Amino acid sequence: MQDVDLRDLMMTIQEKKQMNANLSLEFDCVIQVEDVTPLVKVINYAINYIAQLSDQQMQISVNATLSNITLGFTTFTTKETFPPINPQAQDMLKQFSASMDLKAEVGKYAQLLIIFTKFKERVVV
Repeated sequence: MQDVDLRDLMMTIQEKKQMNANLSLEFDCVIQVEDVTPLVKVINYAINYIAQLSDQQMQISVNATLSNITLGFTTFTTKETFPPINPQAQDMLKQFSASMDLKAEVGKYAQLLIIFTKFKERVVV
């Protein structure tokens, strides 16, 4: 297993893709993975999904709570319909204890969220 800092990963992806995106990335958003390649593929899918909905600048955020880490991709859009989420992307996320959720308001915005569930460590007494 290796630790992947989502903040660092998103900054690297933004740089390599030369994306015009506004980033809001919290520190200490780290997940453990066996292989980072499927995660990068799903993130690229999310970026491409949101990019197809608007020609405006994308907002990318990484936020942590006690129970999860959320990676969000948001754009303003005038679209009235949204394509379905690819089931393969959802399946790939299972290995990271994560899921993908589309939140949108028709004609206003679309936000694709990747939500990683944190597991509490067991304390043995």
